[in-house]
Amino acid sequence: MATARRTSRSSASSSYESYFEHTALFEFSKVINSSLDPRFIYSHILLTIMGKILSSKGMVIVEKESRHFNVVMAKGFSQDVVGTSMHIRQIPPSIFLVDKVNATKYPWVKFFKRLGVKILLPMYMADTPIGLLAFGERFSKKKLHSREVTYLRSLANISATAIEKSRTFDELQQVNRKLDRKIQELNTLFDLSKEFGSLLDAEKLIRLLEFSLLGQVGVNRYIICLRQGSDVRVAASRVDGPVPQAELLQTLFKLKATVPVAHLSASGVQNARDVLTGLRMALVVPMGLQGENKGLMILGERLSGNPYEEIDYEFLTSLANLAIISLENARLFKEAIEKQRMEDELLIARDIQKGLLPNVLPAIPGFDIAAANISSKQVGGDYYDVIPADNNRHVIAIGDVSGKGTPAALLMASIQASIRALVPLNLSLSELTGRVNDLMCENTGGNKFVTFFWGFVDPVAMTLNYVNAGHNYPYLIHADGSIDRLDKGGMILGVLKTLMPYEEATVRLTHGDLLLLFTDGVSEAMSHDSMEYGEERIEAVLRKYGREPAQRIIELLHEDIIQHADGAQQSDDITMMVLKVA
Repeated sequence: MATARRTSRSSASSSYESYFEHTALFEFSKVINSSLDPRFIYSHILLTIMGKILSSKGMVIVEKESRHFNVVMAKGFSQDVVGTSMHIRQIPPSIFLVDKVNATKYPWVKFFKRLGVKILLPMYMADTPIGLLAFGERFSKKKLHSREVTYLRSLANISATAIEKSRTFDELQQVNRKLDRKIQELNTLFDLSKEFGSLLDAEKLIRLLEFSLLGQVGVNRYIICLRQGSDVRVAASRVDGPVPQAELLQTLFKLKATVPVAHLSASGVQNARDVLTGLRMALVVPMGLQGENKGLMILGERLSGNPYEEIDYEFLTSLANLAIISLENARLFKEAIEKQRMEDELLIARDIQKGLLPNVLPAIPGFDIAAANISSKQVGGDYYDVIPADNNRHVIAIGDVSGKGTPAALLMASIQASIRALVPLNLSLSELTGRVNDLMCENTGGNKFVTFFWGFVDPVAMTLNYVNAGHNYPYLIHADGSIDRLDKGGMILGVLKTLMPYEEATVRLTHGDLLLLFTDGVSEAMSHDSMEYGEERIEAVLRKYGREPAQRIIELLHEDIIQHADGAQQSDDITMMVLKVA
């Protein structure tokens, strides 16, 4: 009976302890799962277990990365141990005593031995290790009872769940913070894109980029440089010292991604790294467009003192790309405006030029005369004219002004006005030419010149009195097949004032003679393979079709030029005049 009473008291005591332990485990779980604060959870775990086993020292070690563990909290140990990282390849599955662990199998245990740790309690979530709980020696120095071991393992399992939940919550918070930041950055980029898109002025775009760096990124030292062809131009800068030379910045255009200045170690950029470090610059951000680096943003340290992180690189790269796209659009817009202005100017020049050429050539008794001016895409300064003079004589003239566009057209108008004003003075052709030349020199300052051929056709005397001022030698093909090139004259008009009189010459004209005046747009008409039409081909056409009427000869010559060019765009006007003695 006595034995039976002891068994009953023992069973009752066991049931009471079991009830107490379950209640304690429930309360422990309730407390640590009521919080997501990892420090509160670590502290409560340590204090609970240290009280249970009566130890004055406890430590929480949690896995941060695969098999890499960090000491996250320590009580009773030096606080210097917090943050210690260790590599643990394998953790025993259950509670174990440090002094009895095989240090060869578990070399990381040496760390705990040095600190006086006696008990290590693994924390597992399913089969995945979460961390370790380490404790110093018990006050009683007693071994752990099997019931205590079971109880501690239960605490460890509950602790693992709470720590994992806290860690998952912390990761979610970090993800949410990153997401919030991304949303903020996207909103910022969206707003900036509207601002950048509304500007087509490069200087204003650069100013907006500067404000963005100051306001959105928080830097007050920067260098913004842009590539212009093979050169580098510093578009804006704010640094504590002279801006690095363009040759040095040129080396940084090899970079394809955002790089901290301290990491510029590749060959060719080390000198740039040293200079930028001296200027307290921290980051180099390429401004890429269609796979090509068009510019650079070199940024100093942030005003907040926070270092640049990987997450910052994406925003800065997007900002740089946004800016360079807008700058490129501004450049293209400026080019389009300039191109349109030039085309408008060419239209004006072409109208001026067309207005100067005679609509109908005056008839010269005994002569068949025709002329043509075929405009190229560019507007040249070609000029031709037939002007009635005294004693039934007529002036024939052809010229080619240097340059193109409106300036050439205006100079051509000046030439026409000069010869029409001077011809009635009844001076010699040599003297008239000298006066035209002097007027040109006064008006142009020697910056422009004209190749010019003109002469008086006398249908009574059947002569041509001419001066050639540097123009293509006209062809005079006589009826007997012989050819004269009309080369007497002097220097081109407009270069120097007349020091020596222009030489004039007179040729006789007979029935069947053919005179061709032409500009270099005829002889230098280009084919697709850059071959010039050439004077030999002009002569061949004249010999072949010389008996045709003047207008037909011009048409045949033009057709031959078109055949030679075979669709190639010509850069100069084609002007020619044919005079045949009937």
